[in-house]
Amino acid sequence: MSQENKLAETFPWDYKFGDENFQREPWILNKGKQNVTIEKSLDNKGFFYVQKNEERRLSLNHLQIKSTYNQLIQFGYKLQK
Repeated sequence: MSQENKLAETFPWDYKFGDENFQREPWILNKGKQNVTIEKSLDNKGFFYVQKNEERRLSLNHLQIKSTYNQLIQFGYKLQK
């Protein structure tokens, strides 16, 4: 049996103000007591910061953050609204 992958094609940071699914950053994904925060880097355009709970903040490029976001969704994290 093949498992259908639910990969996001549109990400929270792709929406613009006024779009139905627009959310201001930071974008927070929750799973139980764990949370992951994603926000755009103000210093480097096209880069994002990702931080799990109170751990060290990592800088990821546009492709890395898309992959990371999809993996978090597959692991059961849900975007906080």
